[in-house]
Amino acid sequence: MPNELQMQRKQKGGFVLLLGIIVITAIVILSASQFERVANFVRFGNNKVLQGQAISLAEAGVDYALWQLNENAGDWYDSDGEVNVGTSGTFFVTVTDATANIKNVVATGYIPNSINPRKQITVKTQVVIDNQTIAFNYAAQTDLGGVEMYSNAVVNGNVYTNGNITGFSNSRINGEAWAAGTISSPDPTITVPPPHPNQATKDLPTFVAQYWKDAANINNDPYIGNLEYNSGSHNLGPRKIEGNLTLNSNSWVTLQGPVHVTGNFAMNSNTRLYLDESFGTTGTVVIVDGTIQLNSNAEVFSTSATPKGYIILASTSTSSTAIELNSNAKAGVLYALSGTLQINSNGTIVAMAANKLVLNSNATLTYDEGLASAQFSGGPGGSWQIRKGSYQYTK
Repeated sequence: MPNELQMQRKQKGGFVLLLGIIVITAIVILSASQFERVANFVRFGNNKVLQGQAISLAEAGVDYALWQLNENAGDWYDSDGEVNVGTSGTFFVTVTDATANIKNVVATGYIPNSINPRKQITVKTQVVIDNQTIAFNYAAQTDLGGVEMYSNAVVNGNVYTNGNITGFSNSRINGEAWAAGTISSPDPTITVPPPHPNQATKDLPTFVAQYWKDAANINNDPYIGNLEYNSGSHNLGPRKIEGNLTLNSNSWVTLQGPVHVTGNFAMNSNTRLYLDESFGTTGTVVIVDGTIQLNSNAEVFSTSATPKGYIILASTSTSSTAIELNSNAKAGVLYALSGTLQINSNGTIVAMAANKLVLNSNATLTYDEGLASAQFSGGPGGSWQIRKGSYQYTK
């Protein structure tokens, strides 16, 4: 009997031991599983931290490129090697030209460096010159001063005025005509009838004069006194001129940035004003506090891009002849913010805005539809910024 009891006790003890081994084994397996999960979580968290640091370094590379471009007027292309950012890591950035006013920026952030990177992220984006959209939706748009068209004057495009449209013999609008006031009849002839008198007033194209004055003086080195260019080729801009600007006979001037003239601006006979081809499809501005006068055979040229980049000649003068285009003169876009624009015989432009427009005999205005959403920039001296929608991250 005792032996049988001892045998039962031994069997119970073996069972308890076996049960204990099973429980311990289960605990070890569960613990190992949990440890692996914790380790994976820690590893994942560490990777996330490294990824965040690499992204910050790559973005720092983009900011560095923008700073260099703005400091060097766009003439900067790489960081000449890796740039250390404290003890956290490094970045490398390069800049290449996409178009005249768009650059590609590629910046890579490394943790801890590019030789033995634990993590790296690349940012690709494009940067552009800070542009202003100035929408000329009509061939001619005026404020309360209205539109006056004399014999054989022609507008090839639509006209909108907050005043009246008055036409004389054989004047013609090859398009539609809207006026907050009246539209005379039978002249001008309107080829897309009916005329639209008694309409609501409409704001002129948005033009921020101070923006262009600041852009012209970006280098803070104004020319003091009257500036004259005589025959031959010259470059100009960005520049503020504290005085008058005069282009004398047979002088050719190429604009390389916006210009602000505190006095009057005159282009005399057979002068030419070009927009540097580097502007591509964007334009720029000559803003004048006084009057603008383009004399016989003076001509203002656009770029050869598609769509074209135009020069806006803008006057803030309230004069009855804030801008005057004389015989056979040709210009791109004219804007008399508060005064009258007068185009004389055989003068030609592509779009305009003014308080009042006077088209004298044989004057012609032929609209370029690309001006409905035209971009104008400060050129190489302007401010570079990230192009909307171009930011990309890659591992």
